[in-house]
Amino acid sequence: MSEQPLSVAEMVAAWPLPPGAHLADAVRRQLLATLEATAEQGDGELAPEALAPLALAPLLIVLGRLEVDLADARTRIDELERALLDRRPR
Repeated sequence: MSEQPLSVAEMVAAWPLPPGAHLADAVRRQLLATLEATAEQGDGELAPEALAPLALAPLLIVLGRLEVDLADARTRIDELERALLDRRPR
């Protein structure tokens, strides 16, 4: 018995995201909603290769947020390290 190939939506839903990856999960949910809307419009199933352009913009947005958050975290860590150095007894 051969297994039926996965639909594009099933492939997207099966992506193994780490727990707590809220932004990545939001991107996945957005892609799934787009795939569902495409199917409901009667356009048929989206080809897997068409998924990349749909995912690119939200992924770049998430990457940008991550980049900004990391830069902010580095700044705060530097500030905390300086504060700790200033509190050292001399």
